[in-house]
Amino acid sequence: MAIATTRYHGLDALRGIAMLLGVVLHSALPYMDLPKEIWPTDNRYSPVISVVFEFIHIWRMPVFFILAGFFASLIIERYSWRYWWKNRLRRILLPLIIFSPLVTATLPWIWKYGQTGEVVFFYTLEGVFPGWHLWFLWHLMLFLLFTSLFIYIGAILKKIRLSFIVKCFSYLNLFSAVSKSRIFQSKFPIALIIVFTFFNLGTGADLILNPIASGLYFAFGYGLYKSSSLFEFMKSHWKQYLIASTVFFILFLLVNSQGEETISEEDVWGILYVTLKVINAVLFSYALIGLTEAKFGNQNSILRYVSDASYWIYLIHLPLVTLITFSMFQITLFIEIKFMIAILLTSLIGFVTYKYFVRSTVIGILLNGKKLS
Repeated sequence: MAIATTRYHGLDALRGIAMLLGVVLHSALPYMDLPKEIWPTDNRYSPVISVVFEFIHIWRMPVFFILAGFFASLIIERYSWRYWWKNRLRRILLPLIIFSPLVTATLPWIWKYGQTGEVVFFYTLEGVFPGWHLWFLWHLMLFLLFTSLFIYIGAILKKIRLSFIVKCFSYLNLFSAVSKSRIFQSKFPIALIIVFTFFNLGTGADLILNPIASGLYFAFGYGLYKSSSLFEFMKSHWKQYLIASTVFFILFLLVNSQGEETISEEDVWGILYVTLKVINAVLFSYALIGLTEAKFGNQNSILRYVSDASYWIYLIHLPLVTLITFSMFQITLFIEIKFMIAILLTSLIGFVTYKYFVRSTVIGILLNGKKLS
């Protein structure tokens, strides 16, 4: 962007909210129509909770990766690639190494409690990939590895006068194409949707097993930082993007109601399903990025605090929210009330522990850097 020292308070808040909405999604899963092997359930289904889940799930991670790319571009512009790599290693990889075994290893006994009702405390990493619920952070580490290899290999090839090979590789570098091409930085993102749909077909637009697709969102965000015209257009026309995305979300719900058995890349319904998910992901991202910067672009101490706390809360929330939801299986209440209780209790514990045990400690510095006030 034109002003190198600009702070994007709205996007900071959006990134924090996207993190915190993980609490909502994981609070919703026990009240959805899922096999118990995937997630222990309350044996009751709520269409309202399911719609809430689908709405958040359809745009949350695409927005997160777009913002990750946007802020990566900002840091690199202000400092350097090397500074960004070191920053991400410190702020992402190190917390992953520290927190993943501690959090993940508590889940097996909580899962058993949810499935059988038996409380048997045990600690094990057997059969558990550390930090699986933090998969998006592992994706960011892959992007870091990819960019570092590409840049260092390119530098070496240039030194030995093989720069033409670097140029050939650049034509095959989809990350570079998406981040730099005006076609993919369009106010009417038709080409972007087509490309993203193609790379999402194999996994039903679920990013967890598709770092290429998540990398494309990251690349788009990286280029968005340098595209001031598109960024300003999002801020000015977020209402139109929101209306369009709402219409497509209703269409998605209609297609999704056909059932999971229709979701196949070789089936017309499956292709339509993935296409609608990508359309929603892109249009909601445009709308929310524009909305948050247009309406919350100024300094706001409350939103800043929420943004700071969100990383800590996401790191620790899964054992909390699962234990709370599973412990309410035997309680007779409307499941929508249980859903709200799980969200509120988990959030309360997260914010309280952040305030008193994290914010002003070395953990807070590790996660968010030093505070000026």
